[in-house]
Amino acid sequence: MLEGYRARVDERTFLNLPGFRNGSAYVYIYVEDTSARAPMFGEYCTDECPTCPTNFEPRMILEVCDGEDVASFGFDVDTPRGRENSLYKLDMMIAALRVFRTGFVAEFAPYDRREQEIEELKGNDPGGSPSPGATGTRL
Repeated sequence: MLEGYRARVDERTFLNLPGFRNGSAYVYIYVEDTSARAPMFGEYCTDECPTCPTNFEPRMILEVCDGEDVASFGFDVDTPRGRENSLYKLDMMIAALRVFRTGFVAEFAPYDRREQEIEELKGNDPGGSPSPGATGTRL
C-alpha cells in the first residue's frame, strides 16, 4: 500500500500585498520527501516480474498564478541530463527575475520625473492646459 506523501518543501506564497488587485496571485512549490521510501513493486507483481522493482521521481510542483491563469513547470531527477536541465531552468528563471527587477527599479526615477513635470504643467493653468511656451508632451 502506498504511504502518504511527505513534503520536503510545501509552500504557497502570495505575490501581492493585501488590498492590491489580483490578491490571489501566488507561487506554489512542492517537493516530495522520498528519503524514507523504497523502490516500488507493482501491486500484482510476482517474484518473477521482469520490471520490478522500479524507481520513481518525487512529486514536484512549481506553479505561478497571476490570479487567473496558472503556469506549471516540470522538473526531472531521473537522469543526469534531466537534472542539469532542471537546474538550468531554475537558474534562468532566477536570473530573469533579477534582471527584470533591476529594470523595474530603474524606471522609478523617470516615472517620478514625468509625474513632477505633469504636476508643474497643471500648476501653470488650473484647466490643465500648458501655458504658452511650455514644453512637454500633451497628455
